[in-house]
Amino acid sequence: MTPRILSKSFLSIVAGAVAGLSLGCVITTSGGGNDECGGILSHSHETGNGTCKCDSGYTWENPDDPEDFDCERIEGKDDPNACTEPNNILDGNVCYCEGGYIWCNPNDANDYSCCVDPAQDAISGTDDPTSATDVSDTVADTGTDTSATDPTAADTTDSSDTSNDSGAEPDPADCTVDTPDALFCSNTAEAGPEGSIYYTCVDGTWTENATAGDELCMFDGYSFAYGCVDDGSAIAFVCGNGPGTACNSNADAMCVDADVINTCLFGRLTEDSCATICNTIGDDMGVTYDSGFCDPDATPPECFCCDAGEEGCPA
Repeated sequence: MTPRILSKSFLSIVAGAVAGLSLGCVITTSGGGNDECGGILSHSHETGNGTCKCDSGYTWENPDDPEDFDCERIEGKDDPNACTEPNNILDGNVCYCEGGYIWCNPNDANDYSCCVDPAQDAISGTDDPTSATDVSDTVADTGTDTSATDPTAADTTDSSDTSNDSGAEPDPADCTVDTPDALFCSNTAEAGPEGSIYYTCVDGTWTENATAGDELCMFDGYSFAYGCVDDGSAIAFVCGNGPGTACNSNADAMCVDADVINTCLFGRLTEDSCATICNTIGDDMGVTYDSGFCDPDATPPECFCCDAGEEGCPA
């Protein structure tokens, strides 16, 4: 058998996107984790009647576990010409079901019919999980260093309402001399941390704080912060390891050595271990392997996963 290659698109997911960070952590100020609805980057949210639902386009990762509130993205199908069934949406050349729906037969590549997904909200659309109220945090607190799949609460103090529209600037009315602990992040959890701006309320004026994320992440042993995200209940910094220099695409990927690969993630050059990815996270089907290595001859360089005894697999 030949080693299994991890595609660039898989690397961009497992190396730190919303599915779970292998390279770093999320320093958050309240909530999070797969034992809490609406946890940072869990793609679930609490509805007005107190139930937990998946965000639009996501479904339960473990539907048989009533205490697991993590949701996974519903994968698309690859024939744009077949994307003609009711409730189909074509995004580029990939076909998806509309929000509130899921594939009736996800394992049938030729069946593009969509059925109502009880994991999501009403067909009219999901509640907006990105509007943050009563966010708790203090810049002086160091936060709690955890993996992205299980972030925990840090020391907090109450702050004012910091309602967040993706990419928006904070409302001046939300920062006064009476709300000195108010905070604002310009990006939602769905938008991700790249290009985000973090604001603190100083003497009644919103002030951009460009160093807080790096300081908190470096305090907990990471190299830098990609930026902040607001999941509607907490503001968090997403942390990473590696050079952290600006990059534009995976054309910047490189093998540091036989194991370590640098890829472009959230606009920052990021370091990760191929062996760790292969034996703890696995491929896009969740299959794990004994080992993995970085192949510098691939264009761009990529991780290959393999099992002991296979030709070319590291001992």
